[in-house]
Amino acid sequence: MTSFLPLLFKSLLRRGLPCLVAAWALVAVSGCAMVGGVAKVVASSTANLFSGTPSPSFLDWKAITLVAAPSVNQNSPLAVDLVFVRDPATLEKLLTLPAAKWFASKDELLKTYPNTMTIKSWELVPQQVLQLSEEALGSPRVAGMVLFADYLSPGDHRASLPLARDAFLVELGVRSFSVQTRPR
Repeated sequence: MTSFLPLLFKSLLRRGLPCLVAAWALVAVSGCAMVGGVAKVVASSTANLFSGTPSPSFLDWKAITLVAAPSVNQNSPLAVDLVFVRDPATLEKLLTLPAAKWFASKDELLKTYPNTMTIKSWELVPQQVLQLSEEALGSPRVAGMVLFADYLSPGDHRASLPLARDAFLVELGVRSFSVQTRPR
């Protein structure tokens, strides 16, 4: 390994000091089992410097509030899925699906794209308010978030939620929903 390090540093010097610092940190912590997770993050960040594709980032948000109208979904329970997506290609695919297709093929999609999605599901009834904190949902590493609502009425009934927000208010109406965000 010692003969590999001078070549690595020489190569990185040509690419810039940030890469050198990241590589040094990776080498420094990779031998310690307790900080193996740190080594993976540093390695991932270093790899992202050289690749053209953005990587998932840790979600930093505070709360999501779901508010169901008195006659939500034509006075019927409404299934809602919040999908945390780790892969940009999977995110792109999900953003083309209407909610009806999502709910009909969710199990198949999970088999097709294993380890790229985490799904949180709820069913709300008219006038229900559900407040979800960061502690309840966590801060996973994501490329994006997609919210699907299984309305009886036709329509896409999906929304891409921005990652750089403190809080979301999802107003579930009679035939569709809206998302309001509070910026940082």
